[in-house]
Parts: sequence; C-alpha cells; structure tokens
Amino acid sequence: MKIASFFAAALFLLVLGAAAAPVMYSVDSTFIDQIGYDVEARTLVVQMVNSSDVYSYANVPEDIFQRFLQSESKGRYYVEHIKGKYTTMRD
Repeated sequence: MKIASFFAAALFLLVLGAAAAPVMYSVDSTFIDQIGYDVEARTLVVQMVNSSDVYSYANVPEDIFQRFLQSESKGRYYVEHIKGKYTTMRD
C-alpha cells in the first residue's frame, strides 16, 4: 500500500510540474486569498491569506472547484470539502 501511495504522489508531482499554472481568482475571505483550477490536470490550487504557501490538490472534480468559488464562506467550504480529502502538495 505504501508503494502505491508513493507512486500516486510521484505521478501527481509529474502531472503538476507539466501543467501550466491555472488562472488564480482572488476571493472574498479572511482565510483564503486566491483559488485556481486546472481542468486538464484536475488540480485545485489554493493560496491562504498572509502566506506565500500554495497548496495543490490532485484529482479534484471541477464541480468541487465551482462550488468552492461560489460558496458564501470559502474557509468553511475548504475545511468541510477539500482539506484532508485529496492528495496535497505544498509549494
């Protein structure tokens, strides 16, 4: 199982490195600064407020991104539907 996880993470990094950076959207939130989505790579990108860290989430369905973008509370949506639910890489 650990080998499969390793290969999944390696593939994620390979795809992420090959993909062009998605368009980032500034959002109205005290927790999240910007979000973006790469349709081809199915990668969600999130930048937090007051941080240079950028988090990339693999295999996120596009409807999750759309709901995130349209949610009234970006922080709540992030915690309830994204954080800890997808393979994550911090840049």
